[in-house]
Amino acid sequence: MRRENYSRRNFLKTAVAGAAASAAGAKSVRADSAPGTPPRDPCGSVYDPPAKQSGNNLNLIVIVSDTFRHDNLACYGPKWLENLETPNLDRFAEKAVVFKDAYPEGMPTIVIRRTLYTGRRVIPSYYFPQHEDVQLPGWHPLYNEDVTLAETLLGAGYVNTLISSLYHQFKPGRNFQRGFHTWQWVRGLEFDYYGTSPHGLLDVSDLVSPDYMARFPGLHRMLSQYKANRELWEQEGESVSQIVAQTAIRWLNQNHGQKPFYLQVEFFNSHEPWDPPRRFLEKYMPNATNPSFVEPPYDTVPLADEIKQRFRANYAGAVNDVDWWVGNLLDTIGQFGLFENSVVVFMSDHGALLGERGQFLKGPDKLRGQVTHIPLLVRTPGNQYAGKKVGGFVQVPDVAPTLLHLLGLEPASRATGKNIWPMVTGETSNVRDDVVHTYGWVGAVRNQEWSYSEIWQPEAHQGKFHVSPGAPLAIYKPQLYNLEKDPSELTDVAERYPAVARQMSAKMSEYIASGKNLTLGSFNAKPSLDTQEGLYAK
Repeated sequence: MRRENYSRRNFLKTAVAGAAASAAGAKSVRADSAPGTPPRDPCGSVYDPPAKQSGNNLNLIVIVSDTFRHDNLACYGPKWLENLETPNLDRFAEKAVVFKDAYPEGMPTIVIRRTLYTGRRVIPSYYFPQHEDVQLPGWHPLYNEDVTLAETLLGAGYVNTLISSLYHQFKPGRNFQRGFHTWQWVRGLEFDYYGTSPHGLLDVSDLVSPDYMARFPGLHRMLSQYKANRELWEQEGESVSQIVAQTAIRWLNQNHGQKPFYLQVEFFNSHEPWDPPRRFLEKYMPNATNPSFVEPPYDTVPLADEIKQRFRANYAGAVNDVDWWVGNLLDTIGQFGLFENSVVVFMSDHGALLGERGQFLKGPDKLRGQVTHIPLLVRTPGNQYAGKKVGGFVQVPDVAPTLLHLLGLEPASRATGKNIWPMVTGETSNVRDDVVHTYGWVGAVRNQEWSYSEIWQPEAHQGKFHVSPGAPLAIYKPQLYNLEKDPSELTDVAERYPAVARQMSAKMSEYIASGKNLTLGSFNAKPSLDTQEGLYAK
């Protein structure tokens, strides 16, 4: 069996190492015969363009920061670091509706964007082999049948623009720019093949120590690519966050009068590598020296205290950098008076562990609140409901239907997310009693009292899929946390409460089963001789 050696990404990029060969060699199956395997029919889909409709013509501005913990912001309670500075987003929260309990559904990055851009659930997710390192169920382009938020807004006469540094979106074969009139990719983060380096990898001794490199030798390739990238984008700004914000600001300078418009701004920061500008790092680690340790491990391994402190300082600096440049973008929105005729959103896709239980970053074994609980702030014209904190579970698929409601528009029929605005107005207190999310072949379910995770894909128990090179998923053990007694989810009590674990497992299984045959799709459409007016025609 062919197995890629994805030594750097471990949990993120190796959740199904070995599954590619299994899937590639599998016989065609019916959609309902194996929940992790897509059918082999490559085409036959029908794309139904969204109907034209009229709304209230409010603008829509959505700002997303990757890997941004909810407790980076004061509106969610004590910050994970007491002196963490996020003044701009803290001020924005004072004028916005704060959804206290927002979570993703499918995870991670690309899977989450599928739910965000379409308002459609993706669980149970299916595995399609990809032309890249990341091999995860649900990590693939939008289905041909999907209808995006941008495409729906096209039908309402919006001018749509996407500005993104999330390089996974613009890899060859991706299609997340669907429905946007214009899109601008800001290059150079992580493994984006932007800069070039000699065949012999670059010297990265300023980024990692020899001992650290010896423990994670696969890291050299990624850091060499990142360093080559950094040499290019540093010619434009102190960080990629700056370049993204200034690109968005330039667009607003030129187009703020085009009403209505939809602007989606994707900051891949504060995703690792955590490599903040010096002026932000100094706030959390004065006189920091190299190596800078910009990349924490996805593995759960012992680390020296000084390295863990540097990781946390680097992340704090990266968050501070995002807040600074998002603040510049928010200032521009205010200068043009756009808060008075726009719905403005700030949110994240997921968070990251920062040493809790000796772990960093995210992964299928880390589906706890530090990773899954996200900020979701929505500001409406007139500061209506300013500062209101809304309880009750919401999920990323709910975002698009809710925003369309605020614009006086209806979502596409394929959207499965719920309009959560009645929770703001007080018409209802909740739209669901629990939330389910999956990362690779591991899933989690959460209610107000418990958080539970286990393998959701039955075939994984047979050792067919892997969570890291040489580590079958079958070794993964369920986790259970009592949120009332242990809100930080630091003590696993699965063995102490087996009956609760079984109940939570049943809830997750019920949700996954409810999506059977619903979350499949295709990537090619049958050709047609029919013609119709293009979506982009004005």
